[in-house]
Amino acid sequence: MRAIVDFVDGADTAADIGCDHGRISAALIEKKRAKRVFACDISEQSLQKAKNIIAGRNITGITPLISDGLGALEGKTVGCIIITGMGGLLIRDILAAGIGTAKKANQLILGPQGNEYELRTFLYRNGFTIKDESIVKDAGHYYQVIAAAPGEGPPPQEVYLHFGYYPAMRREPLQKEFLQNRLRELESIISRAKQGKDTQEYLAVKRRLRDQVMEVLRCL
Repeated sequence: MRAIVDFVDGADTAADIGCDHGRISAALIEKKRAKRVFACDISEQSLQKAKNIIAGRNITGITPLISDGLGALEGKTVGCIIITGMGGLLIRDILAAGIGTAKKANQLILGPQGNEYELRTFLYRNGFTIKDESIVKDAGHYYQVIAAAPGEGPPPQEVYLHFGYYPAMRREPLQKEFLQNRLRELESIISRAKQGKDTQEYLAVKRRLRDQVMEVLRCL
């Protein structure tokens, strides 16, 4: 959560999509990362936890909104859209369904839980560029946080679409640990996969990615 909030660059208005407990919305106001926040979730019941934290901390500046994805933001001026706590494919689909709204924002802060490659690929194919990323370890799990913005730009190499470009360029120790972990996973997948006819293409993809990870690790 701290990594997500720290990426928000002083927005006048931010939107926390799928806000759930509302802690990100609250932190944005309390840390003065945004002047106003739309705390959005899909139903009144889903919004109740966010309403509880708003009332409990007596926070002003947060407006709870029932919203299916970005739907309730249509016609509103939102500088930063935050979508986290869900899978990368769902985040991709939310952005695709509200692409016009997403492109009006200055920033997208995304915290996918899996399928980061598909999400990054979608961003580059649909008029966004990735401006920064961070890698976080929490309770033994690694999480990638993506800061993107509207704008055209060439995508990075395949390995960086999977695992992040900026932390590797900064040679962050946690990124090295993260990649070493992913390398072990890839080697395990390759060693356990059967050498049948239907697995050859799958194995070729995994071997190529393994080799790319090894190349990046040699530079860290």
